[in-house]
Amino acid sequence: MKSWKLALVAIFAVAITSQYAFASSTIDATYVGSANFGAGAVGYGSGSVWPNPDYPIAPEHLVGVGIGGDNFSTSNKNYNFSSTGSFNTWCVDITHWLIYGQVNYTIGGKSELNDVFTVARVNDLQNLANEEYSKVDTQEESAAFQLAVWAIMFGEKGISGYNLNSATFDAASGDTGYIMAQGWLNNLNSPTTPVTGNYNITYLYQPTGKEIPANSQDMVVFTKAVPEPATMLLFGLGLIGIAGIRRKFKG
Repeated sequence: MKSWKLALVAIFAVAITSQYAFASSTIDATYVGSANFGAGAVGYGSGSVWPNPDYPIAPEHLVGVGIGGDNFSTSNKNYNFSSTGSFNTWCVDITHWLIYGQVNYTIGGKSELNDVFTVARVNDLQNLANEEYSKVDTQEESAAFQLAVWAIMFGEKGISGYNLNSATFDAASGDTGYIMAQGWLNNLNSPTTPVTGNYNITYLYQPTGKEIPANSQDMVVFTKAVPEPATMLLFGLGLIGIAGIRRKFKG
């Protein structure tokens, strides 16, 4: 077999492995700080939200929190999202505080996320990422994206969409990124809102129960989508076909 054909087979193997490697897998990740988009940590915005880890032990009330994405490091580079040893996460769990240290996460995808939040909410989360995530690289944008994620996961969805002030999720109007986040939510799924990227969702969570109690926030990670193995296979077969045609013409 020619060397370029061997390389093509290797690409298929990597694609298929990465596509299905999440089943029953875990990863040890260590909290580093606020989200890092390549030029350093952007820091957290400030604000207050409800629900929060104080509820339901404490009565309903807004609690001050740092708002924005988090950055983790890991020695496990076997997954697309962790291939550089560093990745940003977004909280989808407002009943636990973030643990400042190493956490062992179970790795899931949209299917596991659907079981917790419903297909409709996860689809809206996917659309938020595809519409806005590629723009996020400042403190305000990081805070706005986290607020929008919380509103989609926990807020009520009315006729006009999600609102940062609802009966099931409430953010203070003075929160960093509040106006920006509400604007994104108002335009979510609008036919006039352009899609600026195509992202996969990875769900990092901790099983709960008497034997394995959750002790840190569950997270989601967004990574740029890569071609599906079937698409890559068709592309590869096309290359093989073209190569065969060229050989015929060369004689």
